[in-house]
Amino acid sequence: MRWPWSKSEKRESGGDFSDAVVRLIEAQAAGTAADASSTAAVEAAAGALSRAFASAEVIGAPWVRDAVSPTVLGQIGRDLIRKGDSMHAIRLYGDQVALIPCSSWHWEGNHDPASWTVRATAYGPSTSTTWNLPASGVVFCRWGSNPGQPYVGVGPTSWAHTTARLNANAERSLADEAGGPTAQLLPVPQEPGDPDDDDNPLAGLRADIAAAKGAALLVETTAGGWDQGAVNAPRADWKMQRLGPAPTAALVALADASFARVLAATGTPPSLFVADADGTSQREGIRRWHLGTVLPLARLVEHELTAKLETPVRLTFDNYPMDMVSRAQVFSKLIAAEGMTNSMALAISGLMEQDDA
Repeated sequence: MRWPWSKSEKRESGGDFSDAVVRLIEAQAAGTAADASSTAAVEAAAGALSRAFASAEVIGAPWVRDAVSPTVLGQIGRDLIRKGDSMHAIRLYGDQVALIPCSSWHWEGNHDPASWTVRATAYGPSTSTTWNLPASGVVFCRWGSNPGQPYVGVGPTSWAHTTARLNANAERSLADEAGGPTAQLLPVPQEPGDPDDDDNPLAGLRADIAAAKGAALLVETTAGGWDQGAVNAPRADWKMQRLGPAPTAALVALADASFARVLAATGTPPSLFVADADGTSQREGIRRWHLGTVLPLARLVEHELTAKLETPVRLTFDNYPMDMVSRAQVFSKLIAAEGMTNSMALAISGLMEQDDA
């Protein structure tokens, strides 16, 4: 039991993470874990969010637009999906502000985020640089976090780790199946022997088959077992058999279903990546993705950039995913109604909100 006057608990920001890494390494070494980050579903979601962020227009001071480049925004979008958090150190080079991506970091401090300090490391081609910075010296964006570790970002594949593992294992099974040996087998009544042996009776046949390139070949029947009797002959005369991948339909369906589940966990509509999806479902999918994933995450990034750069920063996006045609129709119907002003109709239809965003 902990008494009210006992010392406060001290926690390290890397302990639980280190234990998780050790468990993952042990599981992978034992062959019981698959890497979800290497699947197409994770890359599809991460790539889509990264490109959406990179396409944003940064509204702010000129030095802000230089610092918050498409490269920085694209990296944040990718990190949020893949890792759950993204950190950039705020550095001043002359009169220019730069956001340097950090590959590893370690937090210290108490429950108050204002007390946090971070040991952040950035890597170059031959050397690395480590800074000890206050929390105000880094841009730290998170997909989400739990109350026990607010300094650790948790990504969608960590929250839905069972689904991510399902997809990873299904994809790995397909990859293992496709990576098996592929060959064409010809049954013959004797050991093929060394192809380089001049006394090998099959040496000439092997050479002819290798050089055939689609041409017709006349070969001796194997019905007589090559003078060893019909009992030693193959059941079918020169019937070729294929050895190669043969995944079951159930495994392929499982991989497809888990692919869609992982996309759903990342807030990405599966219809955006289904080849046979119709145009209507794809347009609705991109609208939902933009409104339900891109814009909310962009607001979190805006808030962090504004707080850490100490100047207003806004991100705006192309209006196409907002379904402006439908909004314009709503606007025109509202204007036709009595007592509805233009400003009220703009606000209700969402057109004014998009202009201000």
